[in-house]
Amino acid sequence: MTERLRAAGLRVVIGGRVVIDVADLRAEAGELVVVLGGAGSGKTTLARALAGSVPAVGAVWVDGVVVVGPPSRRRRHGIAAAIRDGTRVVGCSVIEALRLAARGSGRVEETLRRFPQLDARRDVAAHALSGGEQQLLQVAAAWSSAPKVLVLDSPTVGLAADAAASVVACARDEAARGSAVIWLEQDRRAAPAEHRATLSSGSLSERAVSSAPAAE
Repeated sequence: MTERLRAAGLRVVIGGRVVIDVADLRAEAGELVVVLGGAGSGKTTLARALAGSVPAVGAVWVDGVVVVGPPSRRRRHGIAAAIRDGTRVVGCSVIEALRLAARGSGRVEETLRRFPQLDARRDVAAHALSGGEQQLLQVAAAWSSAPKVLVLDSPTVGLAADAAASVVACARDEAARGSAVIWLEQDRRAAPAEHRATLSSGSLSERAVSSAPAAE
């Protein structure tokens, strides 16, 4: 299979403290990789480091090509992220935000069909959305760009059940299309798949998988 994403030696230092120190993170085309981490484990910072919205050392590859620079440049190279860092979409309506994010992918109307909660608010100013609607808009905007790598930072926290179900279906379907989906999550019950790794104090540990033979 094609290795869609690789991050190696990814390190973020904030205020003299190492917040993220990830030696190796990989995801193949069609993979939905769930990373579990408690509060303060570094999930949001890891998402920001992959997206380019926080200074980091190390390297990130998409389809074998090194990607650098801010989120706008990384989106052009195939990484899109929905990050729970308090940022709000402002200065445009919901439909305008999606058109800007889609970058000609042709996914705007498909996005609204996939997220009917936003379709009902398509002409509303984004700044007028509730916190949950803003969160859903950021997920929808990331997905609408047809990324090769979709990074989702605890995307269903605080969402109504129907909106959360839409996000889970989106992540699974996007992986089925051949993208790599990185889902960072605190609550394993909210994860759309079995977790593959755990994040603790900024360090990533692969989940041990038993190789014991089945009982006869």
